[in-house]
Amino acid sequence: MQHRIFLVPPLGDPEAGRRHWEQRHGDLFTATPGLLGYTQNRPVAQEWARGTARFCSETWFADRDAERGAYSSAYYREVVTPDEASFLDRQAAWSAAVVGGEAGPADGIRVLWFDDAPPPGARWRPLELSRPVPPPGRGTRVYTAVMAEPGEALALTRGAGPVALVCRPRAYALPSPKGSQR
Repeated sequence: MQHRIFLVPPLGDPEAGRRHWEQRHGDLFTATPGLLGYTQNRPVAQEWARGTARFCSETWFADRDAERGAYSSAYYREVVTPDEASFLDRQAAWSAAVVGGEAGPADGIRVLWFDDAPPPGARWRPLELSRPVPPPGRGTRVYTAVMAEPGEALALTRGAGPVALVCRPRAYALPSPKGSQR
């Protein structure tokens, strides 16, 4: 399984980009050929208000070849790429393959910690990455924790800046390929 995580800053008006990502982009992206799973890690309102929110998503493909095929497909080039260019700073995008670990449940409030030293106070699960996390983070792991309330997660990440992201995961159901039952 090829699991990948993305972090991308907004392009233009962050609020308009957020609305588009949450209301339209996911439905377009889930029609990408070969895609087996797609989750948007939607930053909570306080992340947007303090200017630290980024678009964060995760994808799953059968393997690296399936992922390459998806991103070189006519659908991705003609539909998804222009859509992303309307609200994402694609030049500043970061991604890494997840090569080990499990993120755990995707319900509740999720904290993503892009650094090698998460703070105490949460049950952290490490995800091993294929490359270093984006600066100012360090290391090749992102740590995840699930919390019951946004306030608890925001208190844990106070002062962390861009190494932390407090979000609500939204896993998408994928359309069935034509002629099959998924």
